[in-house]
Amino acid sequence: MPLVIALVIVLCAALLGVQWLRMNRRRRVQGRQIAMESLWQAWVGADSLSGSARDERETLLAQVDAENRESVHRSLLDFELGLQSETSPMIALRKELMDSMDRRLLNLEILQLPDEVRQRLRAQSSEMMQSDALAHAYIAANDLRMAILREYAAQRFNDCIAGDWFDVYRKASRLKQRSARNFIQRTLAGSQSSVDDARYQTMSLVDHEIRARLLKVPAGARFPGFDAGPDTDPAG
Repeated sequence: MPLVIALVIVLCAALLGVQWLRMNRRRRVQGRQIAMESLWQAWVGADSLSGSARDERETLLAQVDAENRESVHRSLLDFELGLQSETSPMIALRKELMDSMDRRLLNLEILQLPDEVRQRLRAQSSEMMQSDALAHAYIAANDLRMAILREYAAQRFNDCIAGDWFDVYRKASRLKQRSARNFIQRTLAGSQSSVDDARYQTMSLVDHEIRARLLKVPAGARFPGFDAGPDTDPAG
């Protein structure tokens, strides 16, 4: 009988250990419980901040009008809701930030095109922002949304640090979107060649590989040399 009792105790301990490992793994994957609404209200108020941090938030908010600000608000809540069905929400959040960075830099690059080229491009694509003013408004709203998503990543997954995967991807995306701008300009001018096509395809493949690798980087990993501030000039 003592042997049976001992075996039962060992079995229960083993089962509890397995359950603890599963719970701990789920906790690491799912992250802390952070409410996007609370984060949004903290951002809008910025009451707990002072100095440059408060100034940066107020500058971002001031660049977005009330209608677009509410649109960002709803978009963030919808995104948070979608994360509930994700098995790897941190990876989904990184992908969203990568896509947002791509959209930001592509719109900035398009604004660098000559005026007549921008007009032709907009005439051929109804999905594009049809004026510079709309493009600037979109970029400002996107910047606000990205900043809050980065804060969300920091609080929920500890996945936000200077010189991390996000800063590496920002540099890679800047090169890719600059290549896209050159490709667009040559295409509209009718001067693109097979070399241009091959170069653009190569850049797209490289970007795909960079994305795949950065999605696997542990939260909090720092890349030396990539901790500069945000890019504000796509030509820089």
